[in-house]
Amino acid sequence: MVVKLLKCPSCGEDVVLDDLFEGMEFSCRLCGSVMHYREGKILPLDTNEEFELDELIEEEEEIFDDEEFEEDEYFEKDF
Repeated sequence: MVVKLLKCPSCGEDVVLDDLFEGMEFSCRLCGSVMHYREGKILPLDTNEEFELDELIEEEEEIFDDEEFEEDEYFEKDF
C-alpha cells in the first residue's frame, strides 16, 4: 500500500493519506483544517487558496500490511 504524506497548508503538520482520489475530503488532525482534493489541487475550505499537490507532498512511502504477507501461508507448502 502506498501512503502519501502531505504538509497541512494551514499549520505545517504532516497529514497521512492512505488514498487520494478526485473529490476526496480530508482534514488535519492538529488544526482541524478541512481540505478537498480536486483537479490535482488541494483546496483548504477555510481559505480561498489553491495548492498544487506537488507543493504539499512530502514523500510517498510503501507500507506493507502484516496481514497481507503472513509467513505461515508462504512456508506451509509441501515439497
